[in-house]
Amino acid sequence: MAIASAILQLQVADLDALNATLAMPGALDLIKRWQGRHPYKAIWVNHEPLT
Repeated sequence: MAIASAILQLQVADLDALNATLAMPGALDLIKRWQGRHPYKAIWVNHEPLT
């Protein structure tokens, strides 16, 4: 069971777009800095938008 204290929704068209986003210069450094300040575990969930 996972209980979220924060949720980040990142919407991309497909897996290639997700990989391109994570490959952007500085993206992984930003993630590492944020995780260093706010330890968390990520859970990836794929679903249709809940709008």
